[in-house]
Amino acid sequence: MRGQPVIAGVDGSDESLRAAALACRIARAADAECVLVYAVPEVWSPDGLAPLVNSGQVFDQLVAELRHEISRKWSAEISAAVRESLVARAGRPGVVIDAVVRERGAGLVVVGGRHHGALVRGLGGSTAHHLVRTSPAPILVVQGSERMPRRVLVATDLFGAAGPTLATARRYAELCAAELRVLHVVEPAKFPTVVPLSIDPGVFEAQSREAFTRLVESELSDVPPDERIVRHGRVDEEIAEEAVAWRADLVVVGSHGRGWIDRMLIGSTTERLLNRLPTSLLIVPIGRPARRQRKPVRRAKARPAGSVIL
Repeated sequence: MRGQPVIAGVDGSDESLRAAALACRIARAADAECVLVYAVPEVWSPDGLAPLVNSGQVFDQLVAELRHEISRKWSAEISAAVRESLVARAGRPGVVIDAVVRERGAGLVVVGGRHHGALVRGLGGSTAHHLVRTSPAPILVVQGSERMPRRVLVATDLFGAAGPTLATARRYAELCAAELRVLHVVEPAKFPTVVPLSIDPGVFEAQSREAFTRLVESELSDVPPDERIVRHGRVDEEIAEEAVAWRADLVVVGSHGRGWIDRMLIGSTTERLLNRLPTSLLIVPIGRPARRQRKPVRRAKARPAGSVIL
């Protein structure tokens, strides 16, 4: 991400301003530009016929008030140049931030963390959840302190997300001069009585541990054995417990994305972590494989009446 802009979503809340302060620190460490993005909320006229935010005067006033709030609380961490170059657009925060991320070719997007219930997540009510589903850049959801992380916990599977997730975790650990710990969770079968396992659970766990060892040796061989952790249980619960036990400042995970019905009814591991993790979370988007193109069906040419097929 060195040289690529760091985008921080701001709205005047304490959570967003702490996130912006951390974004500026990361940008300085990476020798990159920090860009604040403000999705100006719609303020409707008394008759309710048109949003006043479309009025230049109201729009400019809201932006000026936000700049003043940032200067009053965070002038030491967020420079005047960053405050003055703030990008302000009317619209929903997730949509506005995602558009700027793509326009600028950002290497990271940073937002403040807030917890939401299943219904709000399913209806797209959280900026962080929206960006997890759409952003091409990693998303850092900041919980608590604006300080640079000193302990980075990366949770990995053994499949396609592993390589990009581990590489991103290494980059941020090096950027922040932080300790790095690697975690893999062996999750038991969800419906063992309905779908019998074709392999003994003990054998499956042993094979998972062996595959994890090979993966870490291949991707992060300098991580000492004591910092290679395997836990057994539900993935989001085990990641959260390890983060608390080790006092991690940042947890890194990969996300494949899911359909909105799945998110609303059961949620993905990433989205469950967003709503239970007590520390900051860095989500690495993992691209889905391209859909295979279906070959066009060739239709037989019309034959003249009376013809015979041999």
